Amino acid sequence: MITDGFGTTTPSTKTVSMACNHFPPLKIENGDLNMPGADIEVLSTTFALSSIQVKTTFFPWKRALVLAQNGKYDGLCSCSYTKDRENDFYFSNEIGQNSIGIYTLKKEQPGSLKKLKGKSIGVVRGYNLEEELKKYQVKIVAGASDINLLKMLKAKRIDAVYSYKTVIAELAKSNPFISELYFHEVYAAPYFTCFSKKIKNGKSLLNIFNKNLETIKEDGTYLKIKKKYGL
Repeated sequence: MITDGFGTTTPSTKTVSMACNHFPPLKIENGDLNMPGADIEVLSTTFALSSIQVKTTFFPWKRALVLAQNGKYDGLCSCSYTKDRENDFYFSNEIGQNSIGIYTLKKEQPGSLKKLKGKSIGVVRGYNLEEELKKYQVKIVAGASDINLLKMLKAKRIDAVYSYKTVIAELAKSNPFISELYFHEVYAAPYFTCFSKKIKNGKSLLNIFNKNLETIKEDGTYLKIKKKYGL
């Protein structure tokens, strides 16, 4: 039996299946065994304290979200909080912070999303950022990946890209043209690991994860993982 940290026990779970999307340096598809991504290392290290192995499978973000929502996987490696997702997921304690903003070809600050009225804005299909943009009078161009959208911006096919600074900074290491773009932060927000409410032991996995996450934060392991990826 496994103690979940809240005075209850659950049947032993040997493996947790998590759906991930390629989001380096946090989640790296086909990455080196020693560099699977910061979030995946946090997951694996945390669950290892309870002798639970984490199995990750990569999909495009929208597909990963649906599979976890339906309980085909135990959860998502990481995700942002939105009110509507409360119906499908238990959100863990915070596992990191993301700086979110606008990428443009010009240095002039757009000020806010309101300033982009009437412009074409690229965003990865299925990200909660896409829903945010729907509040504003912009032309949303949903793409399969950040790199494709950034190339569209460089070619002046769209006016801006709305995305996460961490993942774009990683893409810039192998795509020099990105360094010519300008980033304008809109806000910073926490993100979490999410466990499906469709599986029987979702709440127990959440409790185990939260308890062990606190342990690796207290003993310095969490910070060591973050530094390993330059975060």
